[in-house]
Amino acid sequence: MPAVLITGAGKGFGRAMLEEYLRRGWTAYPVVRDSRVAASLEGSGCRPIVADVVASDAEGLIAATLDACGDPLDLLVNNAGIIRKARGLAAAEPEDLESHFRVHCLGALRCTRAARPWLRRAERPLVVNVTSRFGSIGQTAAGGFRGIYAYNVAKAAQNMLTACLDQELRDERIRVVAVHPGRLRTTVGAADADTEPAVAARALADWVDRLDRDAPCACWDLMRGGVIEW
Repeated sequence: MPAVLITGAGKGFGRAMLEEYLRRGWTAYPVVRDSRVAASLEGSGCRPIVADVVASDAEGLIAATLDACGDPLDLLVNNAGIIRKARGLAAAEPEDLESHFRVHCLGALRCTRAARPWLRRAERPLVVNVTSRFGSIGQTAAGGFRGIYAYNVAKAAQNMLTACLDQELRDERIRVVAVHPGRLRTTVGAADADTEPAVAARALADWVDRLDRDAPCACWDLMRGGVIEW
């Protein structure tokens, strides 16, 4: 039975992915911060992990659960994220940039490092970093996106992390890619949001199944197809 670990699985896109993979018969390790949420998720094939990806103990908590189960990990989805929609330089608080970086970059780094030994045991291990069109430097420079400094900068940094991880881990047969899941209708969705999280979750699971493991590391546009310029 294949296994997936999903961070930020308590709500939104993360919860939709969790439900999709459980429907497909995968073993799922949802990472959530609230023990009450974790208790509500416990069930057949679902093994919740209570951890905050920005905390120093997150790696140990994830590793302990994976070690107790002992099975290979086929897929890691670094989905945990935050967004504060403060626009413009005057509203760009340094603390916001720091908090966004800790979640989107350090969180993804911690979880990938924690999961690495179990990813190595899988036949076709994959790490998906859930990114955003707002992290594209090229599109931002061309006038596509303006003003949300903390989120845009953190996602651009996460994209670089994706490329760095892929360069190192592909020697271990672990591929790392970035995926923009679409304009999702969530509580923090953009004004032009047009896709339900459940629809994107099904699309992601299908995309993972057919992904060519020799494909380049890129920012893949899940709903529209192709890639987004870094």
